Amino acid sequence: MLEKIEKNMLFDAHFHYFYCKKLGICSFPPSWTGISCAHSKEEWAVQIEAGENVLQAYGMHPQNAARENVKESADFLEELIQSKKIIAIGEAGFDYFSDEYRSSKKEQEEIWNIQLDLAFKYKLPLIVHCRKANEKLFEYSKELQNLPEVLFHSFMGSPVEAYSLINRGINAYFSFGRQLFNNNKKVISCVKELPVERILAETDAPFQFLKGETYTKPDQIIDVIEEIKKLQGL
Repeated sequence: MLEKIEKNMLFDAHFHYFYCKKLGICSFPPSWTGISCAHSKEEWAVQIEAGENVLQAYGMHPQNAARENVKESADFLEELIQSKKIIAIGEAGFDYFSDEYRSSKKEQEEIWNIQLDLAFKYKLPLIVHCRKANEKLFEYSKELQNLPEVLFHSFMGSPVEAYSLINRGINAYFSFGRQLFNNNKKVISCVKELPVERILAETDAPFQFLKGETYTKPDQIIDVIEEIKKLQGL
């Protein structure tokens, strides 16, 4: 996945083209590329029309687990893989942030395992979404070791947890976005302490906006990159 990134290129490790297009904010800066995740056929139909600078990913999102048509979605995902239309699977993972999401733990586990198996079968990177469920990452650490790359998108763990994932043999990358500007101590510590080659910038556009905003724009990746450079002392 990362071999597609050229030196000096602005790279957004995670955003959502479909929702940016819907809001009319698909304006990208020069020398930019990014990975967009779709989570339904409707989203995919729009995302696939994006330019070559949008790298394609598709996955079954844990927040949708309770209403996912598992067989249909899994078959569609494998079809995209076999036709080489995606470079990564995701977002996949666990979300225990609310009572609503926690009520679908069983369904989340089911779609996680399907995507994990497909990532292993086809040797594809996995983009991981995890909120309030970091224990699941360690539960599946042996399986994650078998994947070519694992991107922990919007990682909300501590530096100790991040290093523990790396030390378990996972080819792990951690991406961070505009929560860097919310004085999130764990996120800031991770960016300061992790090796720079393990850190990626993301916007999660149009989501993860700051207080007083209604969305995040893709071109705000520049602000995120500058903040990462500042925290790394680059």
